Amino acid sequence: MPLVNALKQVFGLQGRAAVWLTAAVAAGLALVAVLAGEAAQWTELDPPQLFAAFGQVLAAATLAYKLLEKQR
Repeated sequence: MPLVNALKQVFGLQGRAAVWLTAAVAAGLALVAVLAGEAAQWTELDPPQLFAAFGQVLAAATLAYKLLEKQR
């Protein structure tokens, strides 16, 4: 994820801290996605929905990153 890579460089993070940063960015993007979806549907937020969105964002970001790394 370019966003995570940029933040890692800005804060000089490596190792475990970089993994936590990736999880935090994925959680933030998942929350934005769920809130955007909820605004259109006007239903309640629930934890399973947030966790599902977090997993989807993290999986998609990891897949995209790995595919981009293979092209280098």
